[in-house]
Amino acid sequence: MAAIITDDFRRNQARLLVNDIKASADAAFDSPASNSNESTWPYRGTNRYSVGLGKTDSWADNPGPVIEDAVNFVVPVPVGNRQEDEDIINNLFTIKDVSTSAAKQLIAKNPWASGRKYKVYDSADNDAFYSTGILYPCYVTHGNSVYLCLSNTAVVNGFTAVLPSTTAPSVGNNNYGYSSPNEGYVWCEVAKIPADDPHITNQFVPIRRDADITAITASEIQRTGGLISHIGLISGGSGYAAISTTVTATIVKHDGTVATPDISFVPVIVGGVIQRIDIRDNQSSQAEAGSHEFWGSNELGSTLTTAASSRIKSVNIKIEDSGDGLGAIASATVAPISGYGKNAIDILPTWFVGVNTSFVSTEADGDAPALKFRQVSLIKNFTATTGVDSSDIILDTLRSITLNSPVSPFPSLVSGQVLYQAGSNAKFYFDHYDSGTGKLYYHQNSNGEVNKISPTVSATDEVGTTLNGSQVSAGVSAITDAEYIANVTGDHKINGEVIFQENRKPFTRDAAQTEEVKLIIQL
Repeated sequence: MAAIITDDFRRNQARLLVNDIKASADAAFDSPASNSNESTWPYRGTNRYSVGLGKTDSWADNPGPVIEDAVNFVVPVPVGNRQEDEDIINNLFTIKDVSTSAAKQLIAKNPWASGRKYKVYDSADNDAFYSTGILYPCYVTHGNSVYLCLSNTAVVNGFTAVLPSTTAPSVGNNNYGYSSPNEGYVWCEVAKIPADDPHITNQFVPIRRDADITAITASEIQRTGGLISHIGLISGGSGYAAISTTVTATIVKHDGTVATPDISFVPVIVGGVIQRIDIRDNQSSQAEAGSHEFWGSNELGSTLTTAASSRIKSVNIKIEDSGDGLGAIASATVAPISGYGKNAIDILPTWFVGVNTSFVSTEADGDAPALKFRQVSLIKNFTATTGVDSSDIILDTLRSITLNSPVSPFPSLVSGQVLYQAGSNAKFYFDHYDSGTGKLYYHQNSNGEVNKISPTVSATDEVGTTLNGSQVSAGVSAITDAEYIANVTGDHKINGEVIFQENRKPFTRDAAQTEEVKLIIQL
């Protein structure tokens, strides 16, 4: 049985993730305690999403060998298996909750550039949002707006080929409206991008939900509501001739009645194959033109009113030929009842989720130490260590040992260096040392350099840089768990779900600066 993952499925998954993150960060979204039927709860209030930083130990050398500081070093590609998830969590040194405003749906930027040729938005074209050959996607980002290409064939005195676009898209003061034809292009503004939005990157921009678009007016929505913008060909068929081929359309309004705008649909046929179907204004004197006069006179647009019932709901295209033509199938692209601008998040390729979190200095209580990190992750559904304030939005994740009689002067250790404890045979990675408390922070993962044996409290079991050395301390006087630990107490499962991970070259944090971490997740 044939099946496919649809664009709407991908948009829906992105929306569900964004909503779940918002729900986890806002008590107003929590399931009501009075309702015992979980199937009717709007969200699962137990979820928690946080961005984690980790892995102070070095990546293994590339073949050669090529060390990780080399320009040509290639960071390992994530594989997404259970062992890797466990290591990501074991590698964490800090984890910070995602706020309600820190998750949004995004689209990949496609900047308008003079001289490029752009596709037209065709609701029946699976590749409309992707480059194909010399044609760029059907939407562009320009200034602080996103535009959709409604036509690339609106050429005065006849269309022969898609021309390069040399005039930047603009709708002037007609917010969420469409522009006049220029070089064959009609652009529609579908989204405005706040210039200071932290989710903007060199490659992505956020698209707001309908509920967030408060400035849009009824007249602005009306500008494209129910607009017939394109007739696309699913198949051009064969054997057609201009003299014997007719294209008719049944145009239905939202009130169920038939609309009769003074337009016609004219097939352009080459070698018996229908190449395109023009929308023409019957009142125009430019009988040989393409769709330019349709957009220029705005015949269909002039029939729109603020009444939703009068806007176009559907268009069924029928192709008939009295000769040998057969097999041609066409589909009309009709704007939603409330316009392209109001529905941009459901039309554009918004199957990317952006998560934005900032780590300010070392955060409160030093929960985000200024250490190098090589992994950034999004962790869901974890629990803090017993006794930790549930309102804390940032947790430290490193266990520590309190050194018994640390050596003086204390050695200059490097984060990611292997340390040993004699007696317990524990091997672990050094992260940092707090001379004020005598605590040494460490982590362990599945790397063969270390092990999962826990250090033990002992006045004589030395801690050092070699198996039986005493270069660090004479022993251990106490062991302290972090606010977040890798394994759930009383249960041997890993603490949380790794939703996303990104491996990087070592990135050095500084206690005097803020790291703005941006994650892009493609659904």
